[in-house]
Amino acid sequence: MSELRFADVSIRYGSGRNALTAVRGADLVIPSGSVVGLVGESGSGKSTLARAAIGLSPLTEGTITLGGEDVRGFRRGRRPIQMVFQDPYSSLDPRMTIGESISEAFPRGMSGVQRRAEVRRLLELVNLDPERADDLPSAMSGGQRQRIALARALGARPDAIIADEITSALDVSVQGSVLNLVRDLQTRLSLTMLFISHNLSVVRYVSDFVAVMYMGRIVEVGEVDQVLSDPQHPYTQELLASAPTRHGDLLAIDDGAAIDTEPADPHDPPSGCRFHPRCPIGPLMFPDHTVCTTEEPVLPAAGHAAACHFAASAS
Repeated sequence: MSELRFADVSIRYGSGRNALTAVRGADLVIPSGSVVGLVGESGSGKSTLARAAIGLSPLTEGTITLGGEDVRGFRRGRRPIQMVFQDPYSSLDPRMTIGESISEAFPRGMSGVQRRAEVRRLLELVNLDPERADDLPSAMSGGQRQRIALARALGARPDAIIADEITSALDVSVQGSVLNLVRDLQTRLSLTMLFISHNLSVVRYVSDFVAVMYMGRIVEVGEVDQVLSDPQHPYTQELLASAPTRHGDLLAIDDGAAIDTEPADPHDPPSGCRFHPRCPIGPLMFPDHTVCTTEEPVLPAAGHAAACHFAASAS
């Protein structure tokens, strides 16, 4: 496995008045052998950033490297970054058997005997009966299909894996078993993985580090326990406050602190900090915090960091 690095990545669609900058100046490192959880509201740019790594979204500015090599320079046919998508029902060809779907990702040059043996090994690795290699996807449940998708991704022998909301389409009763599988695979194979989710409890369970994204910007990064126990950015605090558990909120925030407003139009984002119109410590609550409306905060480069002019006030 190799380090996956996003450096000053921007992704823009369209031009002129219709232009949409889905990701702006994103810096993110997924260390070799680690899982980084990427969280944020729907539309924050999480999947767009991930899809750029495999060439499915246009890279407007910046670089994405794997093991120090620009992903745009990979030779045709080489797929060192594999992505597991959200919907297990649409990610598999219904006309192909499970074994065919998995072996489709194998490197060239393997004999038929080798391919069949590798299919069996991968099915066992994801806790599926290898005798089902000749079944069609229609015979499998959603959780089983997601296991097949993981097996297929591993069959390509990638240097990094991107998992995009892989449990959100599954029944709650099935999600836990898939997450346990992800943890087991990461431990056994030392996977380098970008794990995208809107569920903070899921991210805490599987990730070593976490990055928080808002309107195309990464606003906080750090070790998962540090970020979720001591969030520095007010947006991270809002996410935690809105995530109920059996014992109440993950983090208590005063009822009067949060400002209940809709996110800004992504085609016309606010100047300065993009979160300032909704921020509980922004200029709407503290008129002297005018810097929030004029200067975009910078995310520090090391350790537990937040892109907020008043991060110390947020904690």
